[in-house]
Amino acid sequence: MKRTTTLIASGLVFILASSFIFKGDTSNIENKQYKITISESKKGKTGKSENDVATFKGGKFRTGFFKKNAGAEAIPIELTKDSAYTDEGGTEEMLYIEFEGEMTNKMDETVKVSGSIDGYGIEGSVEISKKEKLKKHWDFVGTEKDKKKKK
Repeated sequence: MKRTTTLIASGLVFILASSFIFKGDTSNIENKQYKITISESKKGKTGKSENDVATFKGGKFRTGFFKKNAGAEAIPIELTKDSAYTDEGGTEEMLYIEFEGEMTNKMDETVKVSGSIDGYGIEGSVEISKKEKLKKHWDFVGTEKDKKKKK
């Protein structure tokens, strides 16, 4: 009887832990900031680039550029891949994360973000579509913003 109870309890703990992991826990990137360069793609050509800062806070992807140009102040995201690795010969653990998310802005357009974080780098894209017709597409790439050192 004791063995059965232990087995059932272990199974419940595993299920609860698994559901937490697969729900898109974003704690590994919470409050991280990245200096990014954003460029619009039009018909296969890259437009003028702009610099901004991307922040992950409260499970949402935020930038001033997309707030202004896409009506997307904070896009809710989920992590589709969340792992860590150590560089060959290194001791520091590096993150590898893939994320995606979407929201509907005030103009009833769908704003989608997808990207990846590999170590200190980030890259991805944001698209705006209406009635499943692509209106705009931006690509972004950048690096983690240096944290200010405490004195």
